Amino acid sequence: MGLFGSVFGGKKNDHPPLERDSVAGRRIAQRQGEIEAFVRKVKDRLELIPAQDATYVFIGKPPDAFGVAWISQGREQTMKTLMQERGLSAANVQIISDQLREVYKAHKQEERYQTEIAGTTVLVTPSEQLATDVHRIIEAVAG
Repeated sequence: MGLFGSVFGGKKNDHPPLERDSVAGRRIAQRQGEIEAFVRKVKDRLELIPAQDATYVFIGKPPDAFGVAWISQGREQTMKTLMQERGLSAANVQIISDQLREVYKAHKQEERYQTEIAGTTVLVTPSEQLATDVHRIIEAVAG
């Protein structure tokens, strides 16, 4: 897309396509149904971090305005569900969000790819370390 596309809200295609036979591609395929259902439901920018035991999703525009969800064992969870299940206060959620923001910033230079899921282009960051860091923060609260 040219200058006008980026100036007037078009998407810039600056990420290479995700190879389906890559580790990340296979992990997404393992949770294809759950991920597709999530993508259809959420009408915002999505960035998937496929890990061995879960797929983490940054929603929105991290590291600024974002949410986080994760899909594991056929179940979708968000910070909201975590608040309800664990009785977390808004202050606790803000601390967790701040930690996730810092982790995202620390991995800003990771290679990102794009793929299409349920008719929507999503980013994919196949970083084991980013997945481990996000998992550690969530498990500290949810575990």
